[in-house]
Amino acid sequence: MSHDGSMSAGPRTHVWRLALPVAVVLAMGAGLVPTSAYADATAGSTVAEAQVNNRISKRLHNGAIGPDLALVVMDAQSQRIVASRDADRPMLPASNMKLVTAVNVLSTMGAPARFTTTVFAGSTPGSIVLKGGGDPLLTKASLRALAQATAAAVDPAAPVIVDTDVSLFPRESNGPGWTRGYVPSVVSPVSALALLGDYSTRPAQHAADAFVAALRTAGIQASRGRPVTVADGQAALASIDPHTVADAVHLMLLDSENNVAEILFRHVALAAGAPPTWQGASAAATANLAALGISTTGIRVADGSGVSRSDSLTALTLASLLRLASVGDPARYAAIFDPGSLPTAGVDGTLRARLHRFTSGPSACARGAIRAKTGTLHDTIALSGTAQDASGQLKVFAFLVNDRPTRVSPLRTRQAIDGLASTITGCW
Repeated sequence: MSHDGSMSAGPRTHVWRLALPVAVVLAMGAGLVPTSAYADATAGSTVAEAQVNNRISKRLHNGAIGPDLALVVMDAQSQRIVASRDADRPMLPASNMKLVTAVNVLSTMGAPARFTTTVFAGSTPGSIVLKGGGDPLLTKASLRALAQATAAAVDPAAPVIVDTDVSLFPRESNGPGWTRGYVPSVVSPVSALALLGDYSTRPAQHAADAFVAALRTAGIQASRGRPVTVADGQAALASIDPHTVADAVHLMLLDSENNVAEILFRHVALAAGAPPTWQGASAAATANLAALGISTTGIRVADGSGVSRSDSLTALTLASLLRLASVGDPARYAAIFDPGSLPTAGVDGTLRARLHRFTSGPSACARGAIRAKTGTLHDTIALSGTAQDASGQLKVFAFLVNDRPTRVSPLRTRQAIDGLASTITGCW
């Protein structure tokens, strides 16, 4: 979950617009009124959808939510709009941006693709080079395995200097729209060589230090050297590739891991043949969405995690992404819905009960029945995911609250949105 920040989203003009939901995805900017029957729906589904629309419309007027809310509930198979309000209005998405990153990286790289960290012989006697491959899940245990393989390939009696190559990505920098207070406690400067969970300003240095320590444990007299760039075509001394794109997507979605998201954001650019800069990654992400048939009107993908105050998505974009992933091309995007990936209401990840999600009276009934991505900035609460309605039909939804009422706690706003999501299941 994106952590609370200190920058305001700025004033907004609140307009409540009402229109009848229609049976196509173009019902944008609509408010909520009771639905009519849909000609292509079964009687059970029509009744369930009418109930959802009617109940959500009544429950929107909640002091914990406030007026600055965009939402859409869509039938996944038919694309019928069950309920909507300002569904095409650009909003701060917070960590719901990670759904964009997940879809983009799975469609460009593929779930089985692996991240490789490599050791090469150095250009000077007694030196080796640790080259970062942008593994977002790199751990000290991974580096210990790499050190063991490296120790078998070098003279154990000779001292070794470990240089580092982090040239896969540009020089470490903060993302556009990142609030100063977020760095590095909430998100770190992006590096092609970084340990999972290292929220610091020097991730490459810390990873290199861990590798040097692992070499010493393996019996090699090692010390850290300098930054270098390995020539193309050079043979490797040792390498590891323990983690896949699917592994990274699982952790990114389940725990809303910001550093993982930002590394995957760069990989999308590389997979698309674009420069892995902030601008290049943004352009690649947006272009890939368009290629997948997702409307990019009014959106801005400034980073991969949703930490940026420059990000904007619409509720309809998020619902369309979830529809694509759940029924449009489910095999390609299966990693999003794998167990231990997209959080399950009241069960795991950022929706687990210990965080008081889906534990309130209105929402506890939906425990285990909703899969959704959370999002939190100090003024933003978001929840987008999937749920079956009372007739068993799959629905995709997105709720985006900006300029949330500050007189109540963020938890109260989250729980109010949990209630709206629970309404989709028919249990409240």
